[in-house]
Amino acid sequence: MTIHDEHGMTRLLETARVRELLRQYLPEPPAKVADIGGGHGIHAQGLLADGYDVRMLNPVARQTADEEFDAAFLPGLMPLVADPADRRTALREAVRVTRYGGFVAAVAINRTAAWSEHTTYHTVAQLRSELTGAGLRAVSVHGLAGAGDWLTVMIDSHYKGLALPHSDLAPLQTALECARLADRHPDVVQSSPLLFGIGQRD
Repeated sequence: MTIHDEHGMTRLLETARVRELLRQYLPEPPAKVADIGGGHGIHAQGLLADGYDVRMLNPVARQTADEEFDAAFLPGLMPLVADPADRRTALREAVRVTRYGGFVAAVAINRTAAWSEHTTYHTVAQLRSELTGAGLRAVSVHGLAGAGDWLTVMIDSHYKGLALPHSDLAPLQTALECARLADRHPDVVQSSPLLFGIGQRD
C-alpha cells in the first residue's frame, strides 16, 4: 500500500522503506513469504529480488495449509477494509498461515494523514492493538516514511516527473535517512503518514 499512486520519489521511498524494514525481521532467503492482498505485487517484486519465495494470496480465502509460511505481509489491506471484523478475519488468516515464531507485518495509514474519506485510518495504538488481538506478540510499530515523506512530496510536487538536477546527495537516500529517524526516536513515529506494524506469532 502506498499513499501516493504516482511513480515518483514518494513511491520509491515507501517501497524502499518497506523492503528495508521487512529485511530486519524476516529470516534469510529463500524463506517463504505470503503477500496477502498485495495488489500489483510491488512489494512482492522486491522480496523476490532479495531471493525470497513469495506467494500472492487472497486476504480472506483459505488457500494454504496452516503454518506454511515463514512470514506474512499485508501491504494494503488495513487502509482499504473499513469493517474491523473483516480486518480481524484477514489478520487471523495471515497468522494461521505463518509458522510459530514467524512474523506478520501490515501497513496502515496514520490517522494524522489527510488522504481520502474512503480510507480507514489507524493510530499507533490501534494498529498495535489489532495486531496483538490477532495473536501476535512483541508487536512493534515503525514510522514508514516519517520526515522523509515530506521531502519526497515536495520533490514530486516541484519537479512533476522532470529529471532531478545533479547532486552529490541522492534525494532518495536523504529521504531514507530522514525516515530512519523514527527508528531511533520513537516519538517521531507519530509524524509518519504510513505506519508499519509487525509482530511474531506465538
